[in-house]
Amino acid sequence: CPANVILDEYSSAELDEQIDSSRFFYVARTSKRDRNEGLEGSNFHPTVKPTTLMRYLVKLVTPPGGIVLDPFTGSGSTGKAAILEGFDFIGIELTEEYLPIIESRLAHAEKTVIADKDKIKEALF
Repeated sequence: CPANVILDEYSSAELDEQIDSSRFFYVARTSKRDRNEGLEGSNFHPTVKPTTLMRYLVKLVTPPGGIVLDPFTGSGSTGKAAILEGFDFIGIELTEEYLPIIESRLAHAEKTVIADKDKIKEALF
């Protein structure tokens, strides 16, 4: 199987039965929780990417201290991932109706990072 293949859960399990190789493949799926996290309503964007997948890709291609640029921000999945991974983010989106989704998801990611830092501080002191 080529190294650039991403498998779903079923395919990964099938491959594991043949050879124990699923640890080499990233399995992604967007949950409702992930899709709507930080939103008051429902995320109506048609192509929401899983945060875990985008975090993986952001870390893969962004050097330490780098800035992530997404010229087609859509629902903000790349920006959310960049923030959660500690990168600066620049997003560009032409479709104005997606802006509230993007803003809410990015704000939620920022709150998550702050909350995680506070938990670490509490554990240390």
